Amino acid sequence: MWSAGASAAAIQKAGVVTSGAKTGGRKARWGSPRSCTSANRTGMGRSMDDVVGPLLAWLRRTSGPKGRKLLAADVASRAARALRTDLVSIYDALRQLRSSELVSYKPDTMGIPYAGYLTVVPTLIDVSETEKAWREALAAGTSDAQLADALAVSHALFDGLESIDMLHVIQGLLRIRGAAASLEGEFGFSVSAQHILGSSKVLSRLPLATLRLLGVDRLPSTPRYLVVAGPPQPVAVLFIENTTSFEMAVKAGLDEQVALIAAYGYGLNMMSDSSAGLALLESVRSGGCEVLSRTGSGHSLDRLFGHHRMFFWGDLDREGLRIAMALRQHLPQLELSGLYVPMRALVARRESSHPYVGLSGKALQMAWTPTGDSLLDGLAASCNARAVDQETLDVRQYKPLAHVGLAEASSLALGA
Repeated sequence: MWSAGASAAAIQKAGVVTSGAKTGGRKARWGSPRSCTSANRTGMGRSMDDVVGPLLAWLRRTSGPKGRKLLAADVASRAARALRTDLVSIYDALRQLRSSELVSYKPDTMGIPYAGYLTVVPTLIDVSETEKAWREALAAGTSDAQLADALAVSHALFDGLESIDMLHVIQGLLRIRGAAASLEGEFGFSVSAQHILGSSKVLSRLPLATLRLLGVDRLPSTPRYLVVAGPPQPVAVLFIENTTSFEMAVKAGLDEQVALIAAYGYGLNMMSDSSAGLALLESVRSGGCEVLSRTGSGHSLDRLFGHHRMFFWGDLDREGLRIAMALRQHLPQLELSGLYVPMRALVARRESSHPYVGLSGKALQMAWTPTGDSLLDGLAASCNARAVDQETLDVRQYKPLAHVGLAEASSLALGA
């Protein structure tokens, strides 16, 4: 039970007790009769431990995680209604919380809040040893308060480092900031390894806002590659979302007349298909990539990106179509490839399509928002519930459709 000298820590603890707490094998209910001394009773017969803890918990819930200020004028009446108790009990509990410095407000002559706002002291938060050590290292390593605040939130990244290593990290970051203007054309992995404990991935794990403060938010982590197959003067250009399908298209001979283009997300690695479509989009957006010729030679990105016959072929799912839509913002002549015609037939059959679930890696794909483009929206409608990956299609059977637009290919299919 709370006495007049109850500690703030004890009340803090009570502030997290709920009405479902067990007391003597039975659930305690606010207002249930208990034996207590008259010194610990309020005017309406409620003991202080029946009111103070629940009131503190209610104030914290009401003020929210950011500690929103509450209007003092009506806070007592609101609390009384919420806790189903009387105002006298609430007034006594508020005075107790204020004397314990767990709430602050401007009191009247009776110690009751009457004007302005009531502020609740936030719940005590345990600070990990890593966070404590990282903040101490920041205090010792830099006088830039803005940078220190930005880096402080990333303390978990440095778990396991000794204090001296943390200082070396901070010194490396300061060197990078000092040299940021001269780092154009460098790669983030190289810059990170050369300045931060010989580790290439530290910079890439920091938040974008922190990288902006360091002046290196535009550094690509690694080289990006566009892979091109086909003649230097092709009859058409076909962007392919996934690198596996790119290679299948090369083996099918699509590169004899058509320039095929795909992208690798992070270097040349075996798991690149999961990020290749986004890498393709980023490469087109920035133009900052290297060209590797799979077949043919003399490929010019300026010439290929300026070609008047340009098509896109990717997965028949929402994200694949979003990539096509985003590419068209930079390449307005881009059309959907006729290869989507046989894929529409595949997506209509359960045995050759899949739902948007974790098994297919598509559980997080957002619903399609209509664009006003009848072809794009129509294709999106066909894959609204189920999808087909482009690797499903045996491109050898549909070579003529690769460099024909979807509208033309659909007309040919109807005519057949």
